[in-house]
Amino acid sequence: MIKITTSQEKLTPAKKNIKLEGIFVNDLKFIDETGDITQQVIDELPEGTSQVDFKITVELPSEYDLDE
Repeated sequence: MIKITTSQEKLTPAKKNIKLEGIFVNDLKFIDETGDITQQVIDELPEGTSQVDFKITVELPSEYDLDE
């Protein structure tokens, strides 16, 4: 699933959030159940964007050792 939201400027600069859920990373491409969505993600970036940050969250099984 891909979800794109844009927020207005407040006390911090305006932001565009691109939320990707259930996405497979394959050869540095974004792929969901519909196929390759890499270009769709790139098209949503503001013109001139050359660097982005990623936050990746995965659910850990309850038996996962947090000391690893």
